[in-house]
Amino acid sequence: MFPFIYIGDIEIRTHFILTLTGIIIGFLFLFYNIRNLDRKVKTSIILLALLIFIPFFVGGWMGYEIETFLNDKKICITKNSLFESFSLIWGLGFSTICAFLLAKMLKLNVWFVADIFSFSIFSGGFFVKLGCFFNGCCFGIPCPDNFPFGIYYPFNSYPQILFGDLRLFPSPLFESLAFLVVLFFIILRKKYKLFEGELIILSFFLFSILRFIIEFSRFHPITTFFSLGQIFSLIIFFISIIAYIYRYNNHKHNKKLDKT
Repeated sequence: MFPFIYIGDIEIRTHFILTLTGIIIGFLFLFYNIRNLDRKVKTSIILLALLIFIPFFVGGWMGYEIETFLNDKKICITKNSLFESFSLIWGLGFSTICAFLLAKMLKLNVWFVADIFSFSIFSGGFFVKLGCFFNGCCFGIPCPDNFPFGIYYPFNSYPQILFGDLRLFPSPLFESLAFLVVLFFIILRKKYKLFEGELIILSFFLFSILRFIIEFSRFHPITTFFSLGQIFSLIIFFISIIAYIYRYNNHKHNKKLDKT
């Protein structure tokens, strides 16, 4: 847990640095994937990428506040909460919905652009969740004694106050690695994809499974049968299946038309 980096007398949040790194890496993937496209299309895609940061941050902040309200039964919006409260999954979910609408407005092929963005989403997500790991948030529950990767949190940190000197599951690190696994998967799948939209659908499908499992290791203030994160994962899982069937059948139908 290293929440701050010091450059002289300047204190910088590690989470901020890693989030900024994720954004930069995401844009590098984007520029690489659109390098051979028409200039007008490139401009529209870059504009879309910039615009969706608005719903990304708004959705992430609102999602965090909603989860806080569900857990604590109170709304606590302060000046600090506007800059320090954020849920990556809520941000991704809201920005994904808005991205489809914005892509239509910019007259872009929605599924084609979604596939391009999938690389940026999962490369960026890797660094953001790595930032959570160093920040000490999204921490796990106590792990078994024989689990080799359990971690201790510093004295007087929130996890240490809750669990004392017990080793905890490194849940944010698990989720960071899940983003990386999905990224490698879509990189390998790119050459063999069957239709536009397959990469984004498969990436969300795979990630929903991984995150559903990881949520079992994560601490939640209120224990329920399924956590809110797992409910989201199930929703994404079933939407991904329906979307894949729809797009695959559409692909087969178009192939038949091409043969006639």
